[in-house]
Amino acid sequence: MSVPAEKKDLNEAVMEMGKGSLTLIQRFLSGRVSRDDLLTALSSFPVREVMSEHWGELISDSKYVPHWKILQTLQGLVDELGYQLGEYGEATLHDDLKEIALNMKIISEQEAKR
Repeated sequence: MSVPAEKKDLNEAVMEMGKGSLTLIQRFLSGRVSRDDLLTALSSFPVREVMSEHWGELISDSKYVPHWKILQTLQGLVDELGYQLGEYGEATLHDDLKEIALNMKIISEQEAKR
């Protein structure tokens, strides 16, 4: 990320990580990024920092459920990518890709209503 997570609002930070992760996962699934490179890149996202910095928002308002789902999906990928790929193969990444994309769409729709 170009700006530290704490300097961005929650929407901006989550959407930036979501877009970056979708690109990475798509590149991995098409064979253009190695498993190690995928894990390294996903690990570089400041997921824990964003969760910590915006904890109050994440737990106080249901409109932040999509944000929470994206952050949890990304953290799960970082923590368990090797296991998930070993047990379930690349299909698990398709599910994560869909989860991230769906929640990004929800966040975009929420922002458009403002």
